[in-house]
Amino acid sequence: MPERKPAAIVTVGSELVEGLRLDTNTREIALALSSAGFWVKEAVSVGDDIELLAGTLSRLIGRYELVVGTGGLGPTHDDITREAAAMALDLELLPDEAIAERLATIASRHVRTRAADQIGLQALILAGATVLHPDSGTAPGQIVQTPRGRLVLLPGPPHEMRPMLEEFLDSGSDGVAPRILSCVGMSESDAQLAAQEGIGDAAVSLTVLATPALVDVVLIDDGAGERILAEVASRVRAALGDRCFAEDGRSLPQVVLSLARDRGITLATAESCTGGLVAAALTDISGASDTFLGGVVAYANTIKTSLLAVPDALLREYGAVSEPIAAAMATGVRDVTGAELGVSVTGVAGPAGGTADRPVGMVYFGVADSRGVLSERRDLFGDRPGIRTRACVTALDMARRRLLER
Repeated sequence: MPERKPAAIVTVGSELVEGLRLDTNTREIALALSSAGFWVKEAVSVGDDIELLAGTLSRLIGRYELVVGTGGLGPTHDDITREAAAMALDLELLPDEAIAERLATIASRHVRTRAADQIGLQALILAGATVLHPDSGTAPGQIVQTPRGRLVLLPGPPHEMRPMLEEFLDSGSDGVAPRILSCVGMSESDAQLAAQEGIGDAAVSLTVLATPALVDVVLIDDGAGERILAEVASRVRAALGDRCFAEDGRSLPQVVLSLARDRGITLATAESCTGGLVAAALTDISGASDTFLGGVVAYANTIKTSLLAVPDALLREYGAVSEPIAAAMATGVRDVTGAELGVSVTGVAGPAGGTADRPVGMVYFGVADSRGVLSERRDLFGDRPGIRTRACVTALDMARRRLLER
């Protein structure tokens, strides 16, 4: 198998380094490059400083076979990537007549003459560069040869960047896409050790990415090839066990909805401490309406009794954060919505409200269907957002497991 070629990514914009906007391009580009046979060894964000950017580009193109930059190709005063690249490569910027003609129509819509002139700056192309024409937006991308390989300049907005990146990579690649095995309820260390058992001595690299209650095990071809990587992924999934819910990039809510759809089962949620996070996670998925009927945020006990028919006597005896109440909420939301499967959450998210008997992080979950009701206690950790996120994931996973039994 061919050795993966080293690459680097540069995202340009003061809004990124100053925290005003989140950089999502690096992740998307890195995954795409990995699938195309490149090994991203460095990623850097640079503010709108032309000398700093020129120096950064000069260093990277002297070290890597491929450097991909995004941002700074627009028409405003802080779009300095073209000029910085010209400085780094000691190349001229030359006007492209076809691009200039297209931009002239766009420039005519501007009232200020200077604004129209700035639009035209996007027609400046590095001498000898190949142009990547935009599907949307106004800024073209550019591919230029460097002493070691290529520099690819792409616009910053993801919807403009993405088709140009695909066009560049479609010109030919011999890479193998990484396998991502998504797991729930595992620590990073446990996932890493289980994955290493499956990898053995295969030429496959491992990365473990964790968020609250979720872990992605990323298997990267390091010379093994498609067939061996697939075999490794199968072994790793077996080692991870039923904690692994997907190896095709689907999220946990997507998996839950897919399982319900395949089985013809409708869902409903009853939430207290999560305040609707479970319902929101499900309805974030397009097409959820054919499976998810709705949810009740029963934060106050009066709502638990009036909307979910939780007996007041049960609340007085056991308290709102308890196994019987979780079971009653799951049954109640199933009854009130007509859903086949009801899922409930009630707990103490903190930081206030905890007691010796009901400490912060104590959360009860319930799932109810035609076969009966199952309720469980989990002791979750973290701050308030962390506990609520972990509770949301746990509720979804309980629904997934219940659906797998059907």
